[in-house]
Amino acid sequence: MLWVAWGVLVYSYHGIFTWLPTFYATSLDLTVVRSIQWVLIVTLAQIPGYYTAALLLDRVGRKKIAILYLLFAGVGSALLGLVIDLSSILFWSIVISFFNLGAWSALYAYTPELYPTRIRGTASGAAASIGRLAGVIAPTATPLLYYYGGLPAAFSVFALIHILGAVTILVLGVETKGKTLEETSKPT
Repeated sequence: MLWVAWGVLVYSYHGIFTWLPTFYATSLDLTVVRSIQWVLIVTLAQIPGYYTAALLLDRVGRKKIAILYLLFAGVGSALLGLVIDLSSILFWSIVISFFNLGAWSALYAYTPELYPTRIRGTASGAAASIGRLAGVIAPTATPLLYYYGGLPAAFSVFALIHILGAVTILVLGVETKGKTLEETSKPT
């Protein structure tokens, strides 16, 4: 479950944010300067996304926050691929940025809680490494999707990937809220 979640987040993050300036400049005919301004605005939305999720983790639970933030990032991705007016594109880009980074916050807290102490560091590193492998694929796959299908194709894939992560956590994840590490990391 964690390997899928890490793959989803690293793939979507590197796929989206590596190519966002290019998408804005080519799809929207924005100047390079305007495109970078938009990326700055969108990237700044990551800060409150990360911290709102972090603040909610102990109140709501890691599993629930990870699922909700992944779902909202998926919905944002789907809607970004469908809209054509500039303000809506900027809005949905901000939504994706906010919730994608919020999901990272949940995953950073959730991952080590699910592994036994004796393997926690190695196992968490292995899950993050799987994510990094997905992150290697994203910068190549994203422009191909964009080239053959435009923003709708690229962001439909990002939507599906975010939703896949949410469903995987929903089905396979356990809630760690209010439990000790000994309770959460027992093999089932």
